[in-house]
Amino acid sequence: MKTGIFSASAAVLALSACWSSCALGQSVLQDVVVVASRFEERWISAPTSVQVITKADIQNSAAVSLPDVLRMLGGVNVRSAAPGQLGLNAVVDLGGFGATATQNTLILVDGRPLNPIDSSDIAWSAVPLTSIKRIEIAPAGVGVQYGAGASGGVVHVFTDKKSEDMTRAGLQIGSFGSTFMDFNLERQLNDLSVSVNAGASRSDGWRENSQGKSQTASIKVKQYVGEGGYFFAEVMAAQQSNGFSGGVLGKVGEGDQQVAKFNNVGSDNRVDQSTIRLGSVTPLSSNTTLDVDLTAGKKSNVFKQPYYDTEDALAAYFVSGPGLGTLDGDDYRLSPKLRTEFGNGISMVYGYDLSIARQSGAQSYGDLAQAFILANQGSNPWEYKGNVLSDVQSVQLRSQSAYLMSRIPVSQALSMSLGARRQVQSFDSSDLNKTVGAQQIASAMFGASAYEAALNLKVDESNRTYLRINQSYRFANTDEYWGNDVDFNRVFAGELRPQTTRAYELGFDHKDVAQQFSVMLSQSVTQDEIRYIPSLFHNTNSADDIFRSSVSANWTAQLSQSSRLSAGARFQKAEYLAGAYAGQALSMVPGAIYNLGWTQALGGGSSLGAQLAYVSQQSYDASPEVLPTLEQMPAYTTLDVFWARTSGKLDTKVTVKNLMGTTYSTYGGYGFVTTPGGNGMNSYYYYPSDPRSVFLSVNYRF
Repeated sequence: MKTGIFSASAAVLALSACWSSCALGQSVLQDVVVVASRFEERWISAPTSVQVITKADIQNSAAVSLPDVLRMLGGVNVRSAAPGQLGLNAVVDLGGFGATATQNTLILVDGRPLNPIDSSDIAWSAVPLTSIKRIEIAPAGVGVQYGAGASGGVVHVFTDKKSEDMTRAGLQIGSFGSTFMDFNLERQLNDLSVSVNAGASRSDGWRENSQGKSQTASIKVKQYVGEGGYFFAEVMAAQQSNGFSGGVLGKVGEGDQQVAKFNNVGSDNRVDQSTIRLGSVTPLSSNTTLDVDLTAGKKSNVFKQPYYDTEDALAAYFVSGPGLGTLDGDDYRLSPKLRTEFGNGISMVYGYDLSIARQSGAQSYGDLAQAFILANQGSNPWEYKGNVLSDVQSVQLRSQSAYLMSRIPVSQALSMSLGARRQVQSFDSSDLNKTVGAQQIASAMFGASAYEAALNLKVDESNRTYLRINQSYRFANTDEYWGNDVDFNRVFAGELRPQTTRAYELGFDHKDVAQQFSVMLSQSVTQDEIRYIPSLFHNTNSADDIFRSSVSANWTAQLSQSSRLSAGARFQKAEYLAGAYAGQALSMVPGAIYNLGWTQALGGGSSLGAQLAYVSQQSYDASPEVLPTLEQMPAYTTLDVFWARTSGKLDTKVTVKNLMGTTYSTYGGYGFVTTPGGNGMNSYYYYPSDPRSVFLSVNYRF
C-alpha cells in the first residue's frame, strides 16, 4: 500500500499545535453536528471531519441550486451531462470516484437517502434551496454510520429545526427564461411545530432541448413531548422534467455548443416521486434515547427519445435504442437506533436498518421500430427473437444491517471511537428483451462489513486533532448487473461482489467565533471496485486495487465586522495500484479544486460578494485501455458575483453567474458515439456548461 501522503503528518501536527497556541483566548464556537454518529454531538467530539454550511452561508452566496451550494461553498467536484441553472442532473463526487461517484457518495435529507437504487440521477429538485437550514459534509467513508454507498462520504441536508414563526415568499427571474418561485411557512404552537414548503422552477435552457422544470411541496408536523422527545410526520411530493441536449462531438470547445445532438432532439425525462415519513425521538431514561424512522417512497421515471422511431435510426441492421422508457418503483425503510450515555463518559449507539426496494421497467419501441423487429426475426446474432416488442425488467432488493458505535474516554483530552456494521443484501431480477427472446432470471445474496477506529485529541475547547481508520462498502445497483454480449445482445452480466474501501485519515480542526480552519489528509484502497469496462460491454469487479489519496483544507475568517473571507483547496489523485494499468489515473478525477469566497457589508443593509471556483485538468471518461493516448479535459475557472440588500422585510439580490463567460465542461468522454444513418464512430464528446447569466431575486417575510 502507498503511504506517501502521510509523510505530511508531522507538518499537520505541527500546524495544529501552532494554530491552537495562536488561538488561545478566543471565544469558542459551540457547533453541534449529526453526520458523524447520527445523533447530535459537539463538533469537537466527532471522530471525523465535518464541514458545516449554514442557512446564512447560502443566503450570502451566488448559489441558485443545492449542487451549486456544494460546488461553491463545499469545495465539492460537481459535474453533469445535462448542465443548466436548475442543477437537475448533477453528480456530486466527494471521494475521487469519478464515473461511479453517485454510487459512492450518499446524499441525505433529514436522514432520508436521495440516492436511487439504479443508475438514474438524484432528484435534487426535492430539496428547495430556501427550505435548507444547514448542510453537513463528511468527506470520508462513513459506512458504519450509514451502510452501503458512503465510501466517498456523505452530504446531509437538514430542513428541520425548531424556530420562531415565519412566513416567506420568493421570486427569482433570470437568463435563459429561468424562473424560481418558493413559499415557506413555519408555525410554533406551544409544543407543536408545523412547516410547509413549496417551490417551482423552470428554465428554457441555453442549449437546444435543454429546457427544465421542477416543482415540490412538503408539510411536516412535529409534536414535542417531555424533555427532549418528539414525534413527527412528513409528506413530500416532487416532480422534475428536462430535455437532454446530448454531447457535442469533439474536444471541449469544439463544435456548435448550443445545438442538440441529432438523436437527442425532442428527448425528455420526467421523474415523479413522493415520500411519507413517520418517526420519533424518545428519552427512555436519563441516559438512553430511542430514535425511530419509518419511510415509504414511490418513484416513477419516463424517458422519451423519439429519434429511435425514425427511418434514419433504422438505417442500420439493428435498433439502437427504445423511443420510450418507463420505470416504476417503491421503497420502504425502517431505522431504529439507541444511544446510551454512561456515567463514566462512555457512549454507545446501536441500531438496525431494514430496507426493501422494488423496481419494474419497460423500454418500448414505436411503430416503425416494431415493424423492423418483426421483419428481422431469426437465429442470426444481429436478428431478433421471440416476437418481443419491448424490453421488460424487474428487480427487488432486500437489505438489513446491524451496527454498533462507541465513544470511550482515554483521558480528559483523548477519546477513542470504535464501530462496526454488518449488512446483508439480496436481489431478485428478471429481464425479457428483444435480442434474447426468453426471460432471464437471476438472484443472489451478498454480505459486507464496515468498521472504524479513531482517536480524537481535544487540545482545548477550540482545537482538536484526530486519526481515523475505517472500512466502507457498496453493493451494485440494479442497472449494473446488466450489459451486452459481443453481439450487442442485452444479457445478465453475472454476479457482482460488494466492493470494499479501506481508508486512513489524519486531520486537525479549529473553530472560534472569528475563524474556522480544518485540514485533512486521507488515503484509501478499494478492492473489487464495481466499474463499467467498455471493452467487455458490462460492469465487473476490478481485478486490480484502486488507490486514492487527498489533502484538503478549508478556512473561513471574519476579517472585520463587515468583511468575511473563505478559502478551500483539495488535491487528489486516483490510480490503479497494480496490474496492467498500475500507476494509471482514473478518468473524471481532477487533481486540484480551489474555492475562494468573499462577502463585504456595504452599509444600509447592502452587501457585495463573489465566489471563485477552479477545477484542474482531468481525463475524459474513457476505457482504461485508451486513456493514456487521449488528451486531458482543460482546467476551468468560474467567477460568480452578487449584490444583496435587505430593507425591512424585503430581501433583494442580483446575481451574475460565470461573470467571465468561461467556456468549459464538467463532463466529457471518448468512445463509440452514434452518428446519422444508424452508424457510429469513436470520438471525443463533451457537455458544455452555461455561459454568463444574470438573475434577480426578491424575498418577502410576512
